[in-house]
Amino acid sequence: MSIHSSIQDHEIPMERFYTYFDVTRQGYAKMKTKFKNQSELMKKVVREIENYRSKIDRRAGSRTLYHNLSIKEKYRIGVTKFEQLVKEWGLSLAPMRVKVVTTQSCLQSWNYTNLSNGLTLKDINQLVVGDITYVSILEKRYFLFCLIDVFSSRIVGHHIGKRMRAKEAVQALKVCIKLRGENQLKNFIHHTDGGRQYFSKAYQLIIKETLDARISVAENCLANAYAEQRNSILKHHLIPTINLSKITKIEKEIKRIIYNYNHKRKQKALGWLTPVEFELKLKQENFNPKLVLHDHHKNVPSKRIGF
Repeated sequence: MSIHSSIQDHEIPMERFYTYFDVTRQGYAKMKTKFKNQSELMKKVVREIENYRSKIDRRAGSRTLYHNLSIKEKYRIGVTKFEQLVKEWGLSLAPMRVKVVTTQSCLQSWNYTNLSNGLTLKDINQLVVGDITYVSILEKRYFLFCLIDVFSSRIVGHHIGKRMRAKEAVQALKVCIKLRGENQLKNFIHHTDGGRQYFSKAYQLIIKETLDARISVAENCLANAYAEQRNSILKHHLIPTINLSKITKIEKEIKRIIYNYNHKRKQKALGWLTPVEFELKLKQENFNPKLVLHDHHKNVPSKRIGF
């Protein structure tokens, strides 16, 4: 096409180029039409990708984009072809390097072991993991407390604040209890990295007296990887879309982001369902999946069964 557009400069008959590249005039015309149609299509796709990354997920990969933007249904493009086009159009993301910082555990946590190691889950409300991460919004630092139901990947409790206190951890736990209900959480496993906030008197009173929970503590950050991964998605993918300064507005935006994560963001690990869609599907009689968690002692990776 470049040669054809500059024919007035080189004045060489196009037939010579067709022969050299082993194509016919009809073949060239057909491929030119295909290229133009694909270019027009990709202009639409690129706008959708840029809009999705700017407003919803700053670091959405090609597979996540494919399923969450319904590319197959809209444009009739297969996932392999889409990934190829994303790369060709320079939309691939550079690898992100993240320095892992472990939380210093408190003395009380040393009395507990890791109950999640190699555990088999068959339903929600069996294992909830908690973690705290800092996020930067307009160069200001905030602390995000999250509680995640491992079986469905649903964020069931959260709170963001300017300080990293037990008070904030309790607020996230109360959100979890309101969503799930005390009776549904009875005797569940509460797994954390052993941070002091989770072993404060106020937090432990709810965990032990109200919920009769079994306390589990990770030996290191790798044994609390599930919570770390979810916080990483929030911190590096979703929260960077926030451009607000007032804490009250940030809190509302965090609620919106977590709502979208739970209700709209499809995940590969859930068979490309959202966490809420996955939980609703659990009510079907013929859907009985299991999740076998990573066994760190035997170095056996986690796996989902029954999809």
